[in-house]
Amino acid sequence: MSGFLGRRAIVIGAGMGGLSAAGALASHFQQVDVLERDLVTSSATSRPGTPHDRHPHGLLRAGLNALNEIFPDYEYDLAAAGGVHIGAVQDMRFEREDFGVLPQRNFGIRLLCASRPLIESVLRRRVQALGNVTLHPQCRVTEITVAPETSAVRGVAFEDQSEQIHTLDADLVVDASGRGALSIAALERLGWERPSITEIGVELTYATAVVPVPSGAPRDWRLALSLPNPPHMRLHGIILPIEGRRWIALIARHGPGTPPATWDAFLEEAARLSSLTMYHALRLAEPPAEIRHFAFKASTWRHFERLPGMPRGLVPIADAFCRFNPAYGQGMSSAAKQARLLQDALESCRNEVDPIAAAQAAFFAEVGPFLQTPWALSTSADLAYPETQGERPENFAESREFETALFKASVIDPVVHHALIEVTQLLQPMSRLQEPDIVQRVEAAAARATRDPFVVKQTA
Repeated sequence: MSGFLGRRAIVIGAGMGGLSAAGALASHFQQVDVLERDLVTSSATSRPGTPHDRHPHGLLRAGLNALNEIFPDYEYDLAAAGGVHIGAVQDMRFEREDFGVLPQRNFGIRLLCASRPLIESVLRRRVQALGNVTLHPQCRVTEITVAPETSAVRGVAFEDQSEQIHTLDADLVVDASGRGALSIAALERLGWERPSITEIGVELTYATAVVPVPSGAPRDWRLALSLPNPPHMRLHGIILPIEGRRWIALIARHGPGTPPATWDAFLEEAARLSSLTMYHALRLAEPPAEIRHFAFKASTWRHFERLPGMPRGLVPIADAFCRFNPAYGQGMSSAAKQARLLQDALESCRNEVDPIAAAQAAFFAEVGPFLQTPWALSTSADLAYPETQGERPENFAESREFETALFKASVIDPVVHHALIEVTQLLQPMSRLQEPDIVQRVEAAAARATRDPFVVKQTA
């Protein structure tokens, strides 16, 4: 076992978080077993365990970077499988009612667009190519077993496709099961404190259509994003290019309402967005076979990082830790970044007396500050709707005013725009936007706009 930190690590769940974690663990454990309750295949198909995978998903630049670091050349593999390269933001039309359109500047940031099933299937192939990683489909983990005398994980109990119960021992268990219930149950069996939970209750409904890219598609953009302007505008729209020369188009509604069920109704909803960009593009498209729907109720952060202690060898990640409003496209990238954090923690603690416990502590120390950026980005917009349930941060009104000023400044100041894009791509922390040089530029842009009220939209 020379060179390894332990004999076996177990990953619960073979979604983006679990697969990324398996790759991160492979060089540190003699054997890595991934237990997945769904049947998985080699093809890029939807899974029952990810009902939202038939809707648009985005890999932010930081997420792609993390996957490339865990799986060298992952980005190349995804492109070879059909992923579509676009530039951020020169190939994107980014609109909001209060500032118009952001300029399509070239910041040298390349993205790769594809459907969630394709992104996951390419990642799954990379994981299965690792010699010491085994993926076990149709295995439902029922319990993370713990040893009360040592407060350490023993492994897991799971049910196979024949409904037979088995146990598997492990030195480390990564809970990427999606809800965190298995980790919380392990804490309860020890009589330990449960994590506090921050929940932002939203009422969000999706309608998604997949269509061939029409012959008359616009040539000045490849991705279009129409943001709501809360609390007034409640519709959010996006068109993403995906494999097979197709568009996947989404219209999300904040608050009550019935999502469109037909193509004509979908187009009518597109015409109600903050601009007609999506409507004019989609009306040229061939009608899809179906309109798909999805509903999202709440963003949830289970604060495992705040607990005074965790069972040795237990690490929840991805949605088991923090589940984001999927309308903002942060979930996959956050999961990949968390796996990368775990990989770094394991490497940096290799020479510690108890490297697994030390790496676990290092991970929890780093993950909270990282999660704060995507959490703040998504919940700020959601909390601007009065009916959204959840505690508003201190100075929330002032922060919303600054966000509006930041977007308006981005129209006329490339430096502010670049900083904003780096933060939204999770390449920089949220604190970057509060640094003196950015604040001064935002204030200068606001003063300029006051002198000339039309400067922002004229520049756009």
